[in-house]
Amino acid sequence: MNLGYWKIILALISLKAYSTFSAQTTAGPGPNNLTDLNTSSTLNTTSTGLSDEIISSTLVVNGTFTTTETTITEAGVKPAQSSIEKPSEPADCSQREKYRKQPIAKESSRLRKCCPHGENLDIYRENQSDSMCDNGILNFQPSIISAVLFDNCIEDLEIETKLDYDIGNPCNSSLIYDDEEDVFFVLQDGSLLIIDKFGNESYTVQENYCLDIDKSGHFFAFTCVTQVEEQIAFAKVIFVAVLMLISMPCLLLVSYLHMTLRLLRNLHGLSLSLMSLCLASGYFVHSVVHIYGIPNQGFIGYVIQFCILSYFFWYFCICFNVLLNVWYKLPCCIQLSKPWATFNFACYTVLAFSGPATIVALTVQKGLPGMPSYFLQGLTESIRDSQRYFIPPVSTILFLSFLINIISFFGFQRINGYEKAEKGDQVERNLLFDQQKYEDVKKDAKCVSLLGIIMVISWLLEIVTFYSGSNSNYLLLCDMVNGLQGVWVLLIFLVVRRRRTIILRWWYDRGSHELQGTELQALSNSNNPT
Repeated sequence: MNLGYWKIILALISLKAYSTFSAQTTAGPGPNNLTDLNTSSTLNTTSTGLSDEIISSTLVVNGTFTTTETTITEAGVKPAQSSIEKPSEPADCSQREKYRKQPIAKESSRLRKCCPHGENLDIYRENQSDSMCDNGILNFQPSIISAVLFDNCIEDLEIETKLDYDIGNPCNSSLIYDDEEDVFFVLQDGSLLIIDKFGNESYTVQENYCLDIDKSGHFFAFTCVTQVEEQIAFAKVIFVAVLMLISMPCLLLVSYLHMTLRLLRNLHGLSLSLMSLCLASGYFVHSVVHIYGIPNQGFIGYVIQFCILSYFFWYFCICFNVLLNVWYKLPCCIQLSKPWATFNFACYTVLAFSGPATIVALTVQKGLPGMPSYFLQGLTESIRDSQRYFIPPVSTILFLSFLINIISFFGFQRINGYEKAEKGDQVERNLLFDQQKYEDVKKDAKCVSLLGIIMVISWLLEIVTFYSGSNSNYLLLCDMVNGLQGVWVLLIFLVVRRRRTIILRWWYDRGSHELQGTELQALSNSNNPT
């Protein structure tokens, strides 16, 4: 066979290989195609005597897809699409401008929940501006993400984040977002990220908001149009706090004298001492928090709530002690022994501390702030709701104490009638009835009733201050009366009660005072002081 014939055969084989390669390239690369391409390459490279065009085709098979496209274009064939295409835009936010203010998780970062723990929103559909909280059915589990904010771009770091809750709506007026129409997430610093899904990837970040779920399972976000402002100026806060600090030494003096002086250290005196000590502690922490701007959320708020509530509970115990004396101990001529008196005081202590502890535990369970209503105004429903474990319990305690004082008054009337009925047998009756103790209990009742009147008046003024929406100057006067309660306690129980003789005797025992004859005679007549 001549040489021309072999050239024709080799040319046909090369054309066959070229057509096969073109078909596979158009179909797209794959495992099987890559295997066929390698087989053709092997076949072609083993051939000899090929022309320049044929050698060029063989290099295409062993080269890259870019070389293939160039070679095919030079051959006059439509170029094939490459399997690797460079995207027109970056897949992440790395090439966008980062916001200067980025959400940073801190220990103080909190998620703002509208309703207390265990409660959900109850939205009135006909008027969605009105909302209230009701017993919860669904668990509150909002979406919390860790993200980096860019210009019209959000990069989720996919880091699991958990936040504690603050309870309440901080807004005077607010906008409402529904998860059926809007998209919102909570960022790692506790702020609310609201994404406009119809606004070309735009978003806003709100720091003043609250978030909660209704009974249907839909999330609602309330963002502030106007935020709750401080209704009492800082100077007024400092002024009232200073009055509380003035009350504190007065209360401590009353507490110290009734604990130290043997003649005052009885059941009534010890109860009065602890009552004064609780109010002094509450006023001191409360005033320091406001003067130095210490955050009052969490533990400090609960301590203040416990101290102030204990003050009112101890007042209730003192009123009950007067009732017990005038209706049981005095008519029955009962003198408690020291163990029974200790047991009686222990019962008062358990009541005065367990009651406030229970209320504070309920406050913690609901996630409400423990800070009492002093310096606050209930401008929104959530602020009023935050005082559910302070204002109603104190109002109840004062009401019950008022009833006990009225019952004690009728008890004294009963004893006076009893004295008149047995006037003929006075000598035998004096051996049983302790007249001195009766007089002391009567003085205690007058002091307790006078303090009760001041406490009720100051508490009514406090309620007026809290529920008033104005910013009038008379509200400052209401807080001033409340802040001076320590002064009232000192004046009532040490000045009006005329404890001067006992206190002077205490100074005499310390060697700093000499008693006159009239004072010694007064002390000798005092056999059983209260």
